[in-house]
Amino acid sequence: MKKSVFTLFILLLSVCAVSAQSVASQRNRLSQHDASGGSVTVHEESAAAAAISTIDAKVKPSKVSGYRVVIYFNNGQYAGDKAQSVLAGFRSKYPGINAYLVYESPYFKVSVGDCLSMEEAIILMNSINGDYPKAFPKREDITLGQLKSVRKEVVEAVDSIAHPTTAVIPNN
Repeated sequence: MKKSVFTLFILLLSVCAVSAQSVASQRNRLSQHDASGGSVTVHEESAAAAAISTIDAKVKPSKVSGYRVVIYFNNGQYAGDKAQSVLAGFRSKYPGINAYLVYESPYFKVSVGDCLSMEEAIILMNSINGDYPKAFPKREDITLGQLKSVRKEVVEAVDSIAHPTTAVIPNN
């Protein structure tokens, strides 16, 4: 019994290493019925599960280094109110792009986008330059949750702004 559990445990670890997926997702995949109606039942020791959870927590970074475009940065008397206004205006004009209001003493800052590279941040900055001419890219930490949830929407929004599908052709 121990030998089969150990073998299954090693199999799960090797599959996880190869496919870069968690043990839990592999366990769920194995427990699903295949075309012949068979499935695998996984029994794991609690100590082994705790060890895998610890390793998973250490291996996965919660943040990645990326870039955002700063569209407002001030420490004046009414900077907080103005930052709220800028944030609301940006969200209404560009609903597909995340926007963040942060207070970094003594400055209020509104930054937008979740970009992985400086080039992507520059493209985003150029696409909103008409509304925010003083915008500039800045290196910031981006959580993986933010990145996963909006990655597709950011790319589509920037692409639609940079390359509109409708064109106005003047009559001559």
